[in-house]
Amino acid sequence: MSSESRTLGWNQSGTVSRPYFTDVDAAFGVIHELLGRKWHLRIVYHLLEDGPLGFSALKDRLDGVSSKMLSESLSSLEDDSLVDRNIVSDQPVRVEYSLTERGAALERVVEELLRWDAEHSPEVDDR
Repeated sequence: MSSESRTLGWNQSGTVSRPYFTDVDAAFGVIHELLGRKWHLRIVYHLLEDGPLGFSALKDRLDGVSSKMLSESLSSLEDDSLVDRNIVSDQPVRVEYSLTERGAALERVVEELLRWDAEHSPEVDDR
């Protein structure tokens, strides 16, 4: 495979050919760092699905996550510019989390992953 980057193009069958990245390992490394942690995609999903949510509302939607882990995950997503933390009120302190433009751009990725699971998960074969 060439080390040059290529753009999307149409092949003879009329389907889109896949791009080749200059450094696939680097691209997958970044993707894994952003989304490969257990709770990150789940948080992104719920913020896509339900819009801005407070900490407790988000925790209620994530079965099994501890407060500490949710806090760490949200901080990491915020550091990676996928999630915004907005102070809604000072007394009592109330914050809401929402997706940034960069985070919202993951919508198609999340939809495709869920579609793939629905079509190809082992449970589909057991039906």
